[in-house]
Order: sequence, then structure tokens, then C-alpha cells
Amino acid sequence: MPRGKPLSDFEKVQITVKKDQRLSNRQIARDLGRSPRVINNYVNDPRNYGTGKCPGRLSLRFVDLKVVDLF
Repeated sequence: MPRGKPLSDFEKVQITVKKDQRLSNRQIARDLGRSPRVINNYVNDPRNYGTGKCPGRLSLRFVDLKVVDLF
């Protein structure tokens, strides 16, 4: 699945302000033009938002070693 752009600092502040105004995550997502999922992820754990590592694609060398181990 493709990944969108991470939240900017301005968007993070807007989310915090709108949550203080007791708006729902879906309403905030509509207002900012973002998916509800990214809003949920930020609201549930703002300190760790965006710190996850994407493992990326395995190198061919690693894949070749796995194939050799199978034989």
C-alpha cells in the first residue's frame, strides 16, 4: 500500500486544538483533508507518531541466502 505524506507540525497542532474542542476524529480528518486512520494514529499515540521503521524491500543477497538454506 502506498504511504501518504506524514503529518506536518502545523497539522499536528490543528489536531490537538480540534480535539480540545471535542471534535471527532472523522470530523478532524474531513477538515484537514486527511484519512481518519492517520488522525487516529496520531491521537492514540502522539509521542510515537511517525517513528516506526519501514523495513523496505529485502535485498536480493538476503533472498538468495534464504534459498540456499532451503536446499
